[in-house]
Amino acid sequence: MEFALPIGFALAAWWLSTVLIIYRAGLPRGSFTATLVGATVVMAFGVYALMVSRNDLSAGAAYLAFFGALAIWAWHEVSYLFGFVTGPRPRACPPDVGGFRRFVLGVKTCLYHEIAIVATVAAIAALTWNSPNRIGLWAFVILWLMRWSAKLNIFLGVRNLHQEFWPERMRYLASFVGRRETNRLFPFSILFATVGLALLVTAAVSAGDDLAGRAGATLLATLLALAMLEHVFLVTRVRDDVLWRPGMRSRRGSGAAAN
Repeated sequence: MEFALPIGFALAAWWLSTVLIIYRAGLPRGSFTATLVGATVVMAFGVYALMVSRNDLSAGAAYLAFFGALAIWAWHEVSYLFGFVTGPRPRACPPDVGGFRRFVLGVKTCLYHEIAIVATVAAIAALTWNSPNRIGLWAFVILWLMRWSAKLNIFLGVRNLHQEFWPERMRYLASFVGRRETNRLFPFSILFATVGLALLVTAAVSAGDDLAGRAGATLLATLLALAMLEHVFLVTRVRDDVLWRPGMRSRRGSGAAAN
C-alpha cells in the first residue's frame, strides 16, 4: 500500500488527463476556446497547489505538488494542440525541404510553445527552489524533458505517429516527420530515462520512515516510467490505441467532421 497509492494516483492522473484532452480535441473547433478557458482555471488551481505545498513535507503535500505540475502542464498541452500557442510558422513543411532546414521549420511551428514551457520551468523553479517540497518542479521537468525526447524521436522517424489523436488543424505536423522502425536517438533516450528511473526507485525504496519522500519519489518514478512507455509505443508493433478509446468517442459521427 505504501507504493500502490502513489503509483495508482500517478496512473489515474496520467490516463484521465490524456483521455480528456483527446476527447476535447475531437469536438468541433468552436469548443476549443471553452476548453482553453477550462484548462486555464485548472492551471490556476495548479499554481495555487504549488504555492501552498512548497513548504509542506507531508505526504499529502507531495500529491498536491504533483497535481499542480500536471495541471500546469495540461494547460500547455491544450494551448499548443488546440492551436492557441504554437509558433511563427504554423503550417506544413514544403515537400522539397529536408535535412536541417526541415528541422528549423519544424521548430518554427512550436517555438512560442517551447518558450512558454521554458519560462514556466523557470517560474516554478523560482517559486520552489528554496523550499523543501520540490516535487512539482521535478514532475514538470520530467514531463518537459521526456516530451522533448519524444518530439526529437518522432522527427527522426518512428513507427507510430498517433496522428489520429491530433486535432484536424494540427495535422500539418505530419509533414515534418517520417516513418521508420526506429532511429539512432531512441536507445539513448531510453538509456538516460532508465538511469533516472533507477535513481528515483532507489530513493523511494530507501526512504524508510519518510512517508513524504517515499510518496514523492514514487510519483516521479511512475511518471517517468509512463513517459518511457509512451516512447516504447512509438516504435513497437503493439499500439496503445485501446488505452485512449474513451477519448476517441468525440470523433464519431458528425462531431469529428466539424472540427
